Amino acid sequence: MGDPVATARRRAYDRALASERERIETVVDYLTDADEDGESSALMLGAADMQERLIDDGALPTLPIDQLAGPFAHVIVDEAQELTDAEWRMLIRRCPSKSFTIVGDRAQARHGFPQPWDERLSSVGFSRVSVSSLSINYRTPSEIMAEAEPAIRAAIPDANVPRSVRSSGIPVRRGPADALRSVLDEWLAAHDEGTACVIGSAGQLDLPDRPRVAVLTAEQSKGLEFDLVVLVNPTALGGGIEGAVDRYVAMTRATEELVILGD
Repeated sequence: MGDPVATARRRAYDRALASERERIETVVDYLTDADEDGESSALMLGAADMQERLIDDGALPTLPIDQLAGPFAHVIVDEAQELTDAEWRMLIRRCPSKSFTIVGDRAQARHGFPQPWDERLSSVGFSRVSVSSLSINYRTPSEIMAEAEPAIRAAIPDANVPRSVRSSGIPVRRGPADALRSVLDEWLAAHDEGTACVIGSAGQLDLPDRPRVAVLTAEQSKGLEFDLVVLVNPTALGGGIEGAVDRYVAMTRATEELVILGD
């Protein structure tokens, strides 16, 4: 978070300051040229620190204090499983008290997350860590989680997969990749409201714009949710932990219905 025009204000201030310094330098040069014996006050004005004292603050634009520049009393971090050591150090510098609320899912760490949370946070500088595991899934129905859980446990056996508290009554459907347009047409015709998302690997989805339909990669879809998710060619998302995480993330974006096409 921050002031969207803070950079523009800083640049305007810097330009005004440079102009004021140039004005003072011009005056000093004039006085120096007019000083025949070189012993007047012009000689003293030639010092850089003296010239800084002559800057007219009234000629400079007001530079408001950025309330969001830190330091902060408390910091909330979301998607914390993706942060590098350097990014954690950056955050800690802005919150010297190390008072943090940290939210993250090891099962959604695209580059792997072998350590438990307490060990991971201790390694980047947190001395006191209290971990609470979220075990209830309010967003994704049980039919979809039954498909998503094996996909992530194949790569991360100890992944914290939450238990769904509701069922949509809609089983996960499968079909060929060329059924994509018909699946979307049918869903849009049957639903006057709601949003759908087609998720696949970058560069492989060629779909004209449709109302209420997003087209995203698995990484782009993280943190979002849609009534319908159509996952196209899931194996094309790659292998290893990164591919498994992308498939898990893609499947769990759906709040009502999941359709898997291809493969």
